Amino acid sequence: MAYRSGRKIFRPGDRVVFDEGYRLAHLPLVNPGHPAVISEVDERDYRNGRYETARHALVMPIAAEVFAESAPLGALEHVMKSARFAPKIAWEIGERRRARVHATLASGMPEADLGRYVVAAQELLQRTGPIPVCLKGPFLGTRNTGRIYFPVYPQQIDGEDPFALLQRRLGVSATGIYLVGYYHIRTELDAVETKELVELVDQWRDRVVVETTISSLELYATNDDLALSARIHARISAREPQA
Repeated sequence: MAYRSGRKIFRPGDRVVFDEGYRLAHLPLVNPGHPAVISEVDERDYRNGRYETARHALVMPIAAEVFAESAPLGALEHVMKSARFAPKIAWEIGERRRARVHATLASGMPEADLGRYVVAAQELLQRTGPIPVCLKGPFLGTRNTGRIYFPVYPQQIDGEDPFALLQRRLGVSATGIYLVGYYHIRTELDAVETKELVELVDQWRDRVVVETTISSLELYATNDDLALSARIHARISAREPQA
């Protein structure tokens, strides 16, 4: 897996400061009144965190009850909600996204190619069957600073990463990084809050917080990067995909 290269490194005295990607795609939905919000950019169809034209993505969904039933995740949330930075987490966004929590496997799909993507995903699941995965502790990446993820570790199939197999079958680069965006920061952290968050991440990094089995993938159409507006274009399993 490629998580080490994608992890953001914080030095003593650093703060969590929102990067441009978060300010454009996420912050307008998380905290629309924040002064760092980027409402629009020339030649891009973003307006206040939403696309004018829907985007399509192949995702690995995780049911809400999987998170609700995880004792390790409950313990982590207890620690987070007791932390100095807790008021700066947009807990309500997590509630709104509960039915659409996922890791993106491929995005930016042309509508003309959607049928091909569905067939490729179905063929993979017919070969592998349900794919066991685990999610480890919180991950802060070098992109979308302000978003806290859980990294996904799929069980290997015949010695290979099954999601990398799928990405290659789709004709996209194998990433080795599959992230579930779970927590969103509404206001930038000061140095003390950042230190506390980084210490928490370090303590939980190698702990498994969720274990589940992925028996289907979904093809989303969405007008925002938090999937608040997501519609399921197709649900794909080893059986015939359901529109």
